[in-house]
Amino acid sequence: MEHASCYTPRCTRREQCTLWHNALSEVEHSNSLLTITNPQLIDKAGGYDHCPNYYEYKLRRYARGLVWSYDDLTLAQWRQVQAQLNRQFGYSEMKRIRHGYVALSPEEQGVIAEIFTRIAPGSAPQYITYEEHYAKPPRVEGRAAHKLLKG
Repeated sequence: MEHASCYTPRCTRREQCTLWHNALSEVEHSNSLLTITNPQLIDKAGGYDHCPNYYEYKLRRYARGLVWSYDDLTLAQWRQVQAQLNRQFGYSEMKRIRHGYVALSPEEQGVIAEIFTRIAPGSAPQYITYEEHYAKPPRVEGRAAHKLLKG
């Protein structure tokens, strides 16, 4: 969702929509294809003020590098947390999240916090670093990720 774009000129909320700003960026880079939100979806939702794809254009705090060991959790709790996280995001994606390759949106951080709260009340997830962006930053690999986490 956060990498999507929408170039719907008639939209009344386009100036406050991340998808519109992503589309403007694509125009500046001379991309040959632009996307729009299906007008039928907008009509079914009740007009542009209720667009189902609207994503507010604001700075969000993304987290990188989920800390993988916690002194305040029992071994049983930690195994349950790991199992839930792997079930929610998938084993491969969790490896990327732990190593900082993937930035976690505030919504994804909320899901992880809810898992911690449910399984280990009083314990909260910890992240190595935070960064602020309007849209979710792309995935990075290897040395670039380590540089982000150290810097």
